[in-house]
Amino acid sequence: MSAQKCAVILILITIPAANLAVAQQWVNPNYDTHRLDYRDLGYPKQNLLPADNSRITALLAHSNGLIYGATSGKTQSYLFLYNRYINKVRPLGQIADAKGIYHCLLEGQEGRIYIGTGMNMLAPVKLTKDFPVEYEGIEKQLWKDICAPYQSFEGGHIYRYNPATGDLHRYTNESPCPLEDLGVPIEGHTIYAMTFNPDKTRIYGVTYPYAHLFIFDIASKRTRDLGEFLTKKVYHGPERHWRTVPRALYCDPNSGCVYTSGDNGWLLRYDPETEKIEMTDMHLPGEYWEGYKSWDYPVVECFETDGAGHVYAGTDDGHLVRLDFENEQVMVLGKPRIMRRMRAMKTGKDGNLYMITGELERVCKLHTYDLSGRDGFTELGVFAVDRSPYYSKRAYQFDAMAVGVDGTVFCGESDRRGKLFIYTPGPAFKGQTNPTNPVVERMRLDTPALIPERL
Repeated sequence: MSAQKCAVILILITIPAANLAVAQQWVNPNYDTHRLDYRDLGYPKQNLLPADNSRITALLAHSNGLIYGATSGKTQSYLFLYNRYINKVRPLGQIADAKGIYHCLLEGQEGRIYIGTGMNMLAPVKLTKDFPVEYEGIEKQLWKDICAPYQSFEGGHIYRYNPATGDLHRYTNESPCPLEDLGVPIEGHTIYAMTFNPDKTRIYGVTYPYAHLFIFDIASKRTRDLGEFLTKKVYHGPERHWRTVPRALYCDPNSGCVYTSGDNGWLLRYDPETEKIEMTDMHLPGEYWEGYKSWDYPVVECFETDGAGHVYAGTDDGHLVRLDFENEQVMVLGKPRIMRRMRAMKTGKDGNLYMITGELERVCKLHTYDLSGRDGFTELGVFAVDRSPYYSKRAYQFDAMAVGVDGTVFCGESDRRGKLFIYTPGPAFKGQTNPTNPVVERMRLDTPALIPERL
């Protein structure tokens, strides 16, 4: 064989190796990547949920061992379940004519699922380009633009789904989900957050964009509207085109009091005995209006409890805090990353608190916080799945989380063509929070000569 032919063959062999190194640079160095995978929302060419209606915005770990989820979209919301015994997602049909379900899935008595609906919260707001700024001001016009889609909106419904009977059927994309319509709590409002009272006979809810607190009695199907609990219209963001309204409620199982955040970052309490909304002495950390030209303050994004009964909250500024309701104290545990927003938060079975962080249109990351207080925060990194040559995906937007009975962490992608991401926690690494990934270490850009001969 001539020297020229040998050179050509050498080049052809070298090119794939170089391409392999470049292609693998995005592999996450923070954890064993085989622990992350995802599932499609249905079966391709059969009942795969349409791309524009597949943004996962609510997840629920049910007592029957299954994971239930709901989507938001341009034209339709869907209910689905993940069955751990077959390792697949099964669609459960259309949720009436709803376009959005935002964090509003609850398990009630006898395992029934309660669904709060509304407008698609991820839809862009149509902003007015030309208006008299000197008279109206930007924030006044923004409020008009936010409210415009709600002028003809009937209002979010509360539906009830029975898994014992509904899960037995097979559904197409056109099939209606078998739901019982319990009614519209407040006309013209999206249901933004929900929680039960201790005996699960009443639902407490927050609405958007008008920030009303309501109590819905399940037996009578009647609503008590407690009115708007925020006196100021704030656009603290990070989504500057959303009105800043708390996205979570917490009900104390002992006292029955319901907590959320109010004006200027102070936590509010609704006492069912006095039937009044009271301001507490608990104050959220974050950026406030003093340094801005506009009035700004943080709100609660999510509440969670651990096995010891401690209550945690994540804020839209990205802080994690532990709350002591009895002494009305807030312990600031820090921020897992400099970027704002705590998208979702759940307690794992391994002694860690799992968190999804990141702003809108920025990359979300998965973090943990060691509940023993020993290791603090750990970054698990971006949501990147590599099962090449069969499939691979790097996802950016997430808005929901649930933890299964076996400790598996489920994360709902809220981008177009949303997938259900599945993270399987590994064994604890003693004395080493972030174990080094040797393959990634050998494939760093600054050492291209160390491309492994075998992977």
